[in-house]
Amino acid sequence: MLETSSKLDFEKNIGSDLVHLRQKLAYTQIQMALFLNVSRTTYMTKIERSSEPLIKLLTAEQRDTLNILINADGVSLWLDYLSISFNMRSADWLVRQLCQTGYDLFIKRDGGRYGYNETYAYAGLSLITIFGKKDEPKSLITISGQGIRLLENLLMQQQRHMLDFLTDALAGGGKVTRIDFAFNDKSRFFNIKTLYDKIERQEFTQQFKSDPAFINNGHGGQTLYFGSRSGEVFFRFYEKDKEQATKRHVAHEEIGIKNRYEIELKQSRAQQFVQNLLANGHAGNQLYGYLKHYVQFYDQSVSGLKKQEIAKLTPWSPWLIFLQTAQKVEYEPEPVNLSMSRSLSWFVTQVAPTLKALTMYYGQETIDEILDDTELSDRQKKLLAVAEKINLPF
Repeated sequence: MLETSSKLDFEKNIGSDLVHLRQKLAYTQIQMALFLNVSRTTYMTKIERSSEPLIKLLTAEQRDTLNILINADGVSLWLDYLSISFNMRSADWLVRQLCQTGYDLFIKRDGGRYGYNETYAYAGLSLITIFGKKDEPKSLITISGQGIRLLENLLMQQQRHMLDFLTDALAGGGKVTRIDFAFNDKSRFFNIKTLYDKIERQEFTQQFKSDPAFINNGHGGQTLYFGSRSGEVFFRFYEKDKEQATKRHVAHEEIGIKNRYEIELKQSRAQQFVQNLLANGHAGNQLYGYLKHYVQFYDQSVSGLKKQEIAKLTPWSPWLIFLQTAQKVEYEPEPVNLSMSRSLSWFVTQVAPTLKALTMYYGQETIDEILDDTELSDRQKKLLAVAEKINLPF
C-alpha cells in the first residue's frame, strides 16, 4: 500500500494503490480519470483495479501528473490587497469605529490622493492608509499586501477576524473598490514559461480581450499577466521564489513559496465577491470560478476549432490539478510583524557590513556616542509605539 508520506514508486506500487492515494487526496474516480486523460471506465477497470506495476499502466506524462498530485497540498490563500470607499463616513469613523483604534497609532500627513485632502498612515507607513475630506463625510481605506498581514495582527489582538472587519465595513456603507487574493504555490504546479509556451502554441483559451503579457526578469523570475490593469478582473502569475531571492540576496531554494498566482478584482466584481464571501465564508471556490472561466490550457492547439469542439477537450492536467486544489483552499489570516522584520532584514543586508567596518576603523566607543546622540524621527517613534501597543515581537 502507498504510505501517505511517501512518493510513488512506479516500479513497486501497483494500480490498486491508487485507491489509497485518491481517498487521501479526496478525489473521485471521475476526477482522477480527468487528470490522467482517460475515461472513468478505463481508469476504474484498467488502472485502479489492476495488480500490475504503475510503470506498465501509465505513460510518462501520466506519471508526471501523479507526482504533481502528491505534491499539490502545499498551497495557501492570502488576502493581498483591499480598498474600501465610504460616501457617508469620515476618516475619524474609519480610525475609531472600523479599525477600533485611536490616532495614537496613526501619523497624519499633509495632503492626500484620489481627491481626498486628509491622510492618516498607520504607524507612519503606507501599508494601511486612511484618506478623508475635511468638509465632507467621505473617506477611503487602502491596505497593501504587507498591510493586510499587519491588520490581521491588529484584529487578532482585538479578537476579531478579517471577515468581521469586512462585515463592519459593509454595514457602515462601505463599497469594496478592489480586492486581491494570492494563491501561494509551495511545490510549483508548473513553470511560468511553460504556460507562456502553451500560449505561443495556441494551446489555451481566455475571456480577456488583450493578449497575455510575458516578462522575463532573468534571475528575478518570470511573470505572466492576463487582462488589463484597468479592467475589473486581472491575473498575475509569477515566480515568487526568484523574485524574493533577488530582493533578499539569498538562494531561491530558501524561499518557501515557489509560484504565486494573484487575482485582482475591482469595482462591482470586488463588491460582489465580498458579499458572497460574507454570505458563505468561501473564498477559494469563488476564485476557482474566476480562474476556470477566464483561462484554460490544453494539450493541443485550439486554433481553428469551434467552441463546441474546444468544450469537449480535456484541460491540461497540471492546470486542472491546480484548479481542483484552488477550489479546496480557503483564506486563512497570516498575521506577522512585517515592518520591524523588514527593517531588521534591511539592516542585516545593507547596514551591518558598513557599521562593522566603521566600528573597526573608529572604535566601538565612537559608534556608541553617535548612536546615543541620534534622534528618532516621528515616524520611527510611532512605529515603536505601535509595536508596543499591539505586542508585535521585535
